[in-house]
Amino acid sequence: MLLTSPAADQQLESCLISDPAHIGEGINGIGEHVRRIQIALNEVDDAELEVDGEFGSATGDAVEDYKNARRILAPGQTTADRVVGKRTIKTLDDEVFEFENTGPPESGLVSPSEAGLPHNHAGCPTRPRVANPGPDGRAQHRGTPINPIGNAMRLNIYGEGETDYVGFTDFATETQHAKGRPMTSTLVDGCASDICVRSSPLSAVTLREIRRLAQSALVGGCRFTYASNQELFRTPRADILSLGTVIQQHRIADPSQPNNPHEDLEVWVVDMF
Repeated sequence: MLLTSPAADQQLESCLISDPAHIGEGINGIGEHVRRIQIALNEVDDAELEVDGEFGSATGDAVEDYKNARRILAPGQTTADRVVGKRTIKTLDDEVFEFENTGPPESGLVSPSEAGLPHNHAGCPTRPRVANPGPDGRAQHRGTPINPIGNAMRLNIYGEGETDYVGFTDFATETQHAKGRPMTSTLVDGCASDICVRSSPLSAVTLREIRRLAQSALVGGCRFTYASNQELFRTPRADILSLGTVIQQHRIADPSQPNNPHEDLEVWVVDMF
């Protein structure tokens, strides 16, 4: 959740109970707590904010819109202010909790839960194909793409079958890591409308292949989804930003370890150039 995942943020905890700890432009306006607020607004209100940890005018606009839509007003106010206070942080935290613990909407791009879109999960792969299965021994779908563009190939680089059910095929970009997966080198240029990578580093070879395989915007474009834990996902990510425009960012807790930041997934969805 916003307040507790990754590890609890003291500024957000204080904001929940103390007026002097409110957050806004020029008020406790830089830090990890602001990044979490920006991610939350992107998740639950489609704010499309840059997640930079700075409470600037764009974040202020998003907070004002969020509060007006939910009528979070102080006594005497007819329109919301641009400050994150007790009611705002509580409402955001509740909505993030609901987002992380319910199935994805039909219009979503990323599964916030291990369940993924409704499907016959009994058909999902198990060990040995899946190195880290969910509690039921099958591939789990947290942080994976849903509702792909789908008008060309859908490629999961170094996948373990977690996106088979939405029409992706696992591939490898380097032979030493293939482990039986087919190689992307066998594919023609511009063949993919959807490419994803989860919990694998983005090597220079993989980045070159992603660019080569991405379908041109002239015929529908390509969407790239990258998800990884905090050990691999260090920001800023110039490599991902070089691929296109980031259209969604999510931070999704591991339901079995909600207070362990190392198991959180950071997910970026990119419309490729």
